[in-house]
Amino acid sequence: MLNEFITRSCPCCNKPLKLSDRLALLNREPLNCKYCAKPLKPNVNITLFNVFWLSMSISWLIKNTTSLNYLYALAAALFTVSVFLPALDLLFTLEPDESG
Repeated sequence: MLNEFITRSCPCCNKPLKLSDRLALLNREPLNCKYCAKPLKPNVNITLFNVFWLSMSISWLIKNTTSLNYLYALAAALFTVSVFLPALDLLFTLEPDESG
């Protein structure tokens, strides 16, 4: 069960990519499938959803526990999300990168 949680398949060739294969996403480096060599990126819809719920949750927490107004709390939350988002991207599905 844990192996299924940390393994994702390539959307092009359907071969398994382990967590260690996807660690390049932490540094926001390009990720290529080691089997078919096609460029991959995190799923955009899931990334946007993660940015939304994480930034709203953190900004709400900052607003309620500090004296910052909501705009500063949101700015601090977006900064925090930009640091933690690559770690979340490791856990979700990938899609082909058509930009290059």
